[in-house]
Amino acid sequence: MSLSVLPNSMAYTYGDDVSVEVYVYNVHSCSDAEVELKAKIVSKSDRDFDLYRDRRAVKITNGSTARTIFEFSLPYRTYGDSEIFIASKATICNNVTEESLQVELFERASRLVETVIVWHHHQPPNYLPDGKYFSDYPFKWVWHSLFEPYTVGGPYYVHAKTYLMFPDVKTTVHLSPSLLYQWKSVAENGYTSEDGLIIPSSDVKVEMVKETLRTFKDLASMNSIEILTSVYAHTILGYLLDKFDMEDIIQEELDLGVRLTYEIMGVSAKGAWTPEMAWHDKLVKIYDNSGIEYTVLCGKSHFSRAIGDRGTIYEPYEIVYEESVLKILFRDQEVSDTIGFSNNFPTEPHAIKGAQTVISKLLKKRGIVTIALDGENWMIFSKYPRNTYPFLYTMYKYLDVLQKKGFMKISTMGEVIKSNTQFRKLLHIPVTSWLNGFYKWDGEIHEQQTLWHEVSRTYDIIRLYKIISKNEAHLRNALWSFYHALDSDYWWTEFWNPRIIKSWLTETYAALAKLAF
Repeated sequence: MSLSVLPNSMAYTYGDDVSVEVYVYNVHSCSDAEVELKAKIVSKSDRDFDLYRDRRAVKITNGSTARTIFEFSLPYRTYGDSEIFIASKATICNNVTEESLQVELFERASRLVETVIVWHHHQPPNYLPDGKYFSDYPFKWVWHSLFEPYTVGGPYYVHAKTYLMFPDVKTTVHLSPSLLYQWKSVAENGYTSEDGLIIPSSDVKVEMVKETLRTFKDLASMNSIEILTSVYAHTILGYLLDKFDMEDIIQEELDLGVRLTYEIMGVSAKGAWTPEMAWHDKLVKIYDNSGIEYTVLCGKSHFSRAIGDRGTIYEPYEIVYEESVLKILFRDQEVSDTIGFSNNFPTEPHAIKGAQTVISKLLKKRGIVTIALDGENWMIFSKYPRNTYPFLYTMYKYLDVLQKKGFMKISTMGEVIKSNTQFRKLLHIPVTSWLNGFYKWDGEIHEQQTLWHEVSRTYDIIRLYKIISKNEAHLRNALWSFYHALDSDYWWTEFWNPRIIKSWLTETYAALAKLAF
C-alpha cells in the first residue's frame, strides 16, 4: 500500500483555497480504507498553527487505486512567510501507511524565481554510409510506448505532447540537426535497416514521427518553445579545438546545423546547444560567425573555474573572445542532476514526490535558475521508465500553477537574454565538459587513442586538399563523412562503437581519393 499527496500548488498565500488530492494504492485483500488528512502552518518562529483535520472512509479493491479530495481555506491573518505541513494516513486491514510534505506559504505573491528549462533532444546519425540504419533509436523513441498505462509513445512524442498541454510553461528545446535530418528523411522516404527490413513512410510508426515533427513546429510557431541548433552531430567541440585545433571543421559543421534547423523547422536559431557542454573559448568566435548569440554551460564544471566578474550562476553572463561576444547561462547542476539521475521511481507516488522535490528546490532559489539536461536519456535509462512520465507531467503541472499564481516566471533562453541589459563579463571559461574532463571519449579504452590518431591523420589530409583541390562536391562529401566519424556518441565508453567510426573514416578517405583525380 502506498500514498500520493498532491496539493493543487506547491506555494500559497494567506487566504488561498487549498485542494489536496490523496491517492491510495491498495495491495491488501480488504476493501475498506480510512484516509485521514491533517494540515498545519509551521512558522519561522517555530510555532505551529493547526489548519485542518478530516478523515473519511473509502472503498478500494486489491490492486486498484482510490482518490479522495480534501479542501480547506487558509486564514487571512498572516504569520509571515512560513510553510504548510500536510500529512495523510491510510489504514487498510490494520495496515497503516503515511505520507507528508511541506509547501511554501508566503505573505504575498511575487515572481521570486525565473526558471529556464532546456531539454537536449538528440540522436547520433544511426545510419551507415550506404544509408541503411544500424539502429532505429531516432524513430523508436518516438513511437515505442515506454510510459503505459499513463500515455502512449516514446520520450520525444511525450515531451512534445507535454509542452502542448502546458503552453505557458515556456521551454527551450534543442532538437539536434542529426535528429531532425533523420526525422525528415524517414517522413519522406521511410528507411531500410542494416538487416534488410524496409519500413515505408506510410507505416503507422513513421506517422508518429511525422506528428511529432509537426507538433514541435506548431509549438515553435506558438512561441511556446524556443528551438536551439548546434553542429550537425554530437561533436565534443572543446576537445577537438584543444587537441586538433579544428576551427574550420567545427565552423562548417555548425553552419550545416544552422541551415538544417532553418530548412526543417523554419527557425533561424539564435541559441546553440554545446554538445556535452564541451567548451573552448574559441567557440565564442565560431558561434558569432554563425549568428549564434548564446549557449548554456555547467554551473559546477565551467562556472566554478571561470575568470572574470563572477557573481552567482543565477545571473546572465557574456564572454568576449577576439572581439566576438557570446551570452551564457549557467545551469544549476543540483536541480538538473536531480532530474537527470535521481529518476528511478519504483511507483507513481515516488515519481510524484520526486517532482515535488524539484519544485521545492526551485522555490527556495532566487534569480534566474537554469535547468539543462538530456530530454530522453533520463527517461529511457531509468530502472522504471514508465514512472518518469508522471514525474514530468507533475513537474510541468506545478510549474504552470506557480506561474499563474505569481510565484514563478518560466522563460526561454532567448527571452532571458533579450530582457536583460546588464551582463557580468567573463574573460575565460575552462576547457572542459559537463563531466569536468574528456576521459569518457579519450582515456578509458586504449583503442580510443588509436582511433583519435587516425582522426588526426584524416584531418591533416583534409586540410591539404582544401588548399590544392577545386572539386567542391567531393570535398563536401569527405567533410560530411568526417562529421559522422566525430560524433561523440560512438566514442563514449559505454557506447563505444569503433565499427561505425571506422566506416565513416573509410568513407572520408574514399571521397578524398576522388579529389586526387
